[in-house]
Amino acid sequence: MDAVINTVLNTMIYLSRGIPGLVVSGLAIILAFLALIRKDDSLMIFAALLALPVTYVMGAWAGVLLVIRLMPLFLLASAFFISRNEPVFAWIFPIPTVGYLIYFTFNLVATNFSG
Repeated sequence: MDAVINTVLNTMIYLSRGIPGLVVSGLAIILAFLALIRKDDSLMIFAALLALPVTYVMGAWAGVLLVIRLMPLFLLASAFFISRNEPVFAWIFPIPTVGYLIYFTFNLVATNFSG
């Protein structure tokens, strides 16, 4: 069981560093915007899954960084509100997550993809 957990954690770390981190965070941003424009909750769920490696590795289970680790839940809440046809909440909830992913992407590029 420990080998499986280590494999999952190593994969998440790999997907949040360097060029794979740029691709994953970029796809999450694009899918989130597409989900909002097309009003498609399944795209927002995929965006939450793609945001998971970045937010898990950069977050923590204590302090202020707990908010970063729980940011995919904002995307899932947005998917819920998209399915309920509540456009105001559907557009408000993904703002923190998309903002953090944009910050992460620019930070990744500024540090020459070192993470």
